[in-house]
Amino acid sequence: MLKRIDAGQVCIGMFVEVIEGLWQDPFLCKRRFSLRREVDAARIRKCGTASVVINTSKGLDTNGLPGRDVEIDIQAARETVQKSVQLLEEAFAKLRNGDGVSIDHVAPVISSVSKSMDENPAVFLSVTRLKSKDEVTFLHSISVSALMILFSRHLALDEHTIQMLGTAGLLHDVGKLEVPLEVLNKTGPLEKDEIGLLRGHPEKGHAILSRQEGMSDIVLDVCLNHHERIDGKGYPRSLPASEVSLHARMATICDVYDAITSVRPYKAPWSASQALKWMFGAEGHFDRQLLKKFALCLSVASVS
Repeated sequence: MLKRIDAGQVCIGMFVEVIEGLWQDPFLCKRRFSLRREVDAARIRKCGTASVVINTSKGLDTNGLPGRDVEIDIQAARETVQKSVQLLEEAFAKLRNGDGVSIDHVAPVISSVSKSMDENPAVFLSVTRLKSKDEVTFLHSISVSALMILFSRHLALDEHTIQMLGTAGLLHDVGKLEVPLEVLNKTGPLEKDEIGLLRGHPEKGHAILSRQEGMSDIVLDVCLNHHERIDGKGYPRSLPASEVSLHARMATICDVYDAITSVRPYKAPWSASQALKWMFGAEGHFDRQLLKKFALCLSVASVS
């Protein structure tokens, strides 16, 4: 439902349809958007414009509560996840069979995930957290894609980069196609040779994607480097921090966060606060300044 409110009533979590008045801001006025950053909300409140039109079916109302039935969002998220898993399974099957896959093949998944993250990111991410033994790879990929989209929007990256980072999230673990299932699904500690097989998946994935026509450099970078660390102790190449891109650093954060907050057949999930506390305590693993921004991003999106 559309609702006209005073600019002073604007808060994060609202979905802005129109900013009315003579005041113009090149970023905030160019599109309809979900208001996720307090700095943007403050700019609107201080602008002196007469009114703002919000859509309470897509965001918070003035009382701070969702303007729609959350059950509707949950059902929509489940349908999006189900269709996305199917499309991703088809794309991975093509790769497994040696057939070509382009960014266009996964574009419908990115479009659906992006739309869901606009409408209710907390609900969408909660639906992807329950991962069965057979769905771990696909749902993890969809969830990392969603987190990359959410995070990159919070960082105000350009739309093309956002789409490529979403695609990178979908394809970052494609190298696991060449890792034996008994290793991927093992519930106990891995043997030394099994660890070696698992740690080979970034290079295997990079090789697979490098053979695909028109594959984005961002996708290739994230696939190869999402297990690198700021202290240079990551894999597969033990890169120093100066050689780990922003995109790969974002992927490392999103990848680990989803892994430790998800339900698995062999472990209980951590809450968002538990996960972030552990990640901040993992010295040398993550870019701490970027991790702080990620934590704020989750807070703004009401992800718990």
